[in-house]
Amino acid sequence: MAMRRMLSMEFSRKSIRIEHNVRILAYIFSGIILYVGLTLGIDVAELEKLFDQENYEQLKKALQSSTATSEDDPSILFFRGFLQENPEAAVGDYLRVADEFPNSKYADFSLFRLGQYYYFKANYVEARRFFSRLILNYRQSELRDDAQYLYCQCIMAAGKTDSAKLFLKAFVQNVERSPFVDAAILDLESLGGLPQQSLSQPALKKKSVVFAIQVASYINRSDAQDAIRKLSHVFPHVRVGERTLGNTLYYLVLIGKFESREKAAAYARLYIAPHLTEYKIVEQTP
Repeated sequence: MAMRRMLSMEFSRKSIRIEHNVRILAYIFSGIILYVGLTLGIDVAELEKLFDQENYEQLKKALQSSTATSEDDPSILFFRGFLQENPEAAVGDYLRVADEFPNSKYADFSLFRLGQYYYFKANYVEARRFFSRLILNYRQSELRDDAQYLYCQCIMAAGKTDSAKLFLKAFVQNVERSPFVDAAILDLESLGGLPQQSLSQPALKKKSVVFAIQVASYINRSDAQDAIRKLSHVFPHVRVGERTLGNTLYYLVLIGKFESREKAAAYARLYIAPHLTEYKIVEQTP
């Protein structure tokens, strides 16, 4: 009887230990599953956060070590294209995002970058096609206004002056938030199509200081003029400026005139940064 009771107690203790171990294993296993799930679930969100913060170096490192390497994730496809040093290598990723994932977070941005790529390749018909898709299909996009301006640039580059005037007038009169508004006013001035009333004296002309984007500087004026000739094919409103440092006169290559540093920076981020790695915002007299 005593032996039976001892065996029963030993069996109960073993059962308790087994049950305890099973619970621990189940807890560990569920923790692993939860950790993996969270990692896969928030990894892309963390990458998106880095992109929104314009922390591109950290984004590149995170993308390389990321667990979320799915070829079918539109955000990762976009980031991979965005971080490409060779613009041609990014085209395939942007096309996949725009064509296969039209409702994804960066579909409009992909179309914008594709339009920029073909614009700088002087393929204005193809560039207009991508800008048009963005304008028509993503009416709430923050890039829509900018795409409209670049669409106008494609029309101007194709020599369709009258059409360009119509588009630019509508753009200037209806769009306020785009960093391209000041550039559009300059376009209209150069085409002789500036409206007589409210736009005849644009705000940037009333200021004692305007802002421009400096992309190069030279000691020889001929070198600056040579750079102007090359850049004028792809950048509107390129000109030579001057600045004296010490006893040396430098000739600056400047793009655009903007009424605020913020507008110049926004323009540069969208339009210049994808193609020129070095530039800065400088103050100029009108």
